[in-house]
Amino acid sequence: MANLRSTVIVKTDICGYTVRVKKLSQSDLSSLLNEHKTFISDISTRNEGSVIKGEGDSFWMIFPSVTAAAMAAIEMQQELRAEQSSKSNDERLAIRVSITLGDVLHQDKDIFGDTVNLTARIESVTPPDEIYLSQAAWLALNKAEVQTSFVNEFSLKGMSEPEKVYKVDQSYKTRIVENQAIIKADLRGFIAYQESNSITDVEYLLTKFDTFEKTICEEYGGTIRSIVGDSHLLTFPEAHSALAAMESLCENWKLFIHGNQIPCGLSVGIAKGNLYIFRSCTYGKDINIADRLEDLSKIVCPATEKNSVIVSDQIKREVSGSKWEYKLIKIDKNAILDNLLDYSQFDFFQENDVYRCLVV
Repeated sequence: MANLRSTVIVKTDICGYTVRVKKLSQSDLSSLLNEHKTFISDISTRNEGSVIKGEGDSFWMIFPSVTAAAMAAIEMQQELRAEQSSKSNDERLAIRVSITLGDVLHQDKDIFGDTVNLTARIESVTPPDEIYLSQAAWLALNKAEVQTSFVNEFSLKGMSEPEKVYKVDQSYKTRIVENQAIIKADLRGFIAYQESNSITDVEYLLTKFDTFEKTICEEYGGTIRSIVGDSHLLTFPEAHSALAAMESLCENWKLFIHGNQIPCGLSVGIAKGNLYIFRSCTYGKDINIADRLEDLSKIVCPATEKNSVIVSDQIKREVSGSKWEYKLIKIDKNAILDNLLDYSQFDFFQENDVYRCLVV
């Protein structure tokens, strides 16, 4: 049955989709699109919306109000940026969103009419990472909930009159990711290696490191939060999965560097706590602890052992009673304090026990 009713429409589109497709294998493209579909659908549902149609890089949704639609669009933009905080602007996925309001014909689980066409036209002039609204949608929006500004008046293809277009002024707020196993991982001896080897060799090493970490994150539910040179920041929802991921990483890395005669083992610190994400910046005191534990692992474990993993007391307590408890060996503080070059950096070491993890 066809029926005409006033409807809030949202359209999303992946920016630069054609260019991205050319760089992906068939399996990688399929995974990307399936993940994106789930991402769009989940956020729509949480905000009382529903996906009407769409596949691949573009989706159409309807919402009970313009304000709900705008809040969903903001969540999409900010969640997408937070999930890709480790990627540069050239690498990360970006979407644009358009929102309209008007009479729409609903028929056979699809939508038709001038408002649908207007939504597509506004989306075509929306820049990446922006949310544009038609004038009707802007008038119905709760301005106390969502801040906006006027963009311009556009003469859009197929529209008889110019359309005034507004945009959502997104105020980025710090996102707190709570109770995570936070991992700081570095390559041991990387500076010496990159100074004495070719760019091709260094690229090969870094590519392998990146590939191994992506694999363990996919397998054990982790997230790569940031990458700076050979330094990677990862998080896992629980200590058990973090330790399992590090065991897999260390085993595979040991085989890789042995087979290629590369003198760069892994240095890893694992803490438990919260991290804070503001736009593309990830920070927090628990990240700093993971960083210090990673530094400590270089002191506790000689370079001849290649891989070294040090974990905090919080990690030890979480895995108490499991097989991991027996792979965590308490470090004798007195035996290594004299080796600390900057004792102040390890002040937490005085108050908390730390453990060496026998993952290989």
